[in-house]
Amino acid sequence: MVQSPVQQTTVTDVLVKVVTERVDRVFGLIGNGNVDLVSALTASGFPFTSVRHEVAAVTAADAYFRATGTMAVATATYGAGFTNMVTGLAEAQLARIPMVVVVGDAPSTGRRPFDIDQTTVTVGLNIPVITLDQDNAGSAIVRAFDMAADGQEPVVVMLPYDLADAPVEDVHTSGAYQPIARPKASDAQLEEIARALVAAERPLILTGGGVVRTNTAHLARQLGDAVGAVFMHSLTASNVTGSEHSLGIAGGFTPEHKLPAVQAADMVLILGATSNNFQTRKGTLFGTDNIYRIDLTAKWNLTLPQANTVSAELTDALPRLLDAVNRLAPTPSAYRNQLAELVAADTLPSEPFYGQDGRLNPRHVAAQLNTVLPANRQIVLDGGHFITWIGERLDIPDPASMIAVGTAIQSIGLGFGSAVGATVGTPGKFTTVISGDGGGQMALADLPTFIQETDHGAVIVFNDAAYGAEIHQYAAIGADATAMYLPQLDFAAIGQAIGATGITVNTLDDLEIFARWIQRGEGVAVVNINISTGFAHPAMRPGATG
Repeated sequence: MVQSPVQQTTVTDVLVKVVTERVDRVFGLIGNGNVDLVSALTASGFPFTSVRHEVAAVTAADAYFRATGTMAVATATYGAGFTNMVTGLAEAQLARIPMVVVVGDAPSTGRRPFDIDQTTVTVGLNIPVITLDQDNAGSAIVRAFDMAADGQEPVVVMLPYDLADAPVEDVHTSGAYQPIARPKASDAQLEEIARALVAAERPLILTGGGVVRTNTAHLARQLGDAVGAVFMHSLTASNVTGSEHSLGIAGGFTPEHKLPAVQAADMVLILGATSNNFQTRKGTLFGTDNIYRIDLTAKWNLTLPQANTVSAELTDALPRLLDAVNRLAPTPSAYRNQLAELVAADTLPSEPFYGQDGRLNPRHVAAQLNTVLPANRQIVLDGGHFITWIGERLDIPDPASMIAVGTAIQSIGLGFGSAVGATVGTPGKFTTVISGDGGGQMALADLPTFIQETDHGAVIVFNDAAYGAEIHQYAAIGADATAMYLPQLDFAAIGQAIGATGITVNTLDDLEIFARWIQRGEGVAVVNINISTGFAHPAMRPGATG
């Protein structure tokens, strides 16, 4: 009797086993370097979302984590597939988004004429790299997941082309992982911050993505309540404390009429947020130098050199800081009661609805969208001038409902791909991706993917037929604007051509068409809103975000 040969376990088999155990979603685009992995996943019915451009695999996995708090995997082939991912990888690293990215790589025997040194490129992005081989397949891929989760960062796993179907002897997928040692605040450092909070007449607490990541919003709120602090939050931490005593999003997104109330703070505590140019209005947001920061790293304190930064993990520092404050038996400040008189009159009612070119004022559009979009909104922002209006005018219920992939690296063109991850991760929300026409054209490849994956949602394009940020920052001071203008593109027609409902908005009344469409509760609408280049947000004045 002839015996059948024993089926050997391959590197791909081990990879698939670990991936399917550790995540519930993979985003990717199939190619020569990852065909075995993707084929095994789809053949087994594992949830795999196929994107049209490789960068969307990464940005979708990024947005999936921001929307759900659950890590995903991105995958692409070697060479061009990998290089197409790079901007998304850089964003994920800067934004501290955990994910495992599996890419094909050159054969273990050496690079071919069309291969590049992918490891060097990845290391240049400050992203860890693990290369699989027959001896380490199981332990290496497990380590990649542990590193991504613990380090809150992407980890790239290289799969050499000739080893995908190579047999492995050791299939163990367990092993000891040594967690990263976190910096710890001293008692003296926390005591100093506690005394500054208690002594302040108008303390302000700015919460950032670190508060979201560590699930410490309740501690931040308790701290603020103990001393009567007013809250603000970064774009990635929208409404994280849920406090009614909030001035909203910090920095360029802060409406001008709220700035006097911000400037009144005589002590600022920043928790888990960077101090980049945009978030601090180039260091001018606050009216005091009495500023403290608690964050894992001090390196992103770019615009507030006067801030006293304590490097620490919030899960350790905040309970101890709260205890230190309570021991001082603070009397809550009167700052919260003073807000009404400190906030100036809103300028919106006095602003024109249209520019001299007859196109809409984007601030009015954003304010109207706030009343049109349903309560279960999830906003996915591309980059561009328009995000300033959205940030200051749209109410966002929680951090997971405001996803802005690209802001860390200041990129446009990542909106449609990242919206795929958001809508797949939270299908019960009304996912709305908002883009400019410049970024929208860059991202067009995955507009069909979003439409295909979304039961009920919208694509809104603020269309000024231009790169608005460049016009308001550089043409305003003499740069030639020729390359800053774009041909007028009809995104409503494009959306209709690929299966969506197309809606064109030239007047505020036209937004009622969109509102009625939302009530019908089906499909995706692509809404082309023609806005004027005649309105520059104050945060976009020359040099404001450089």
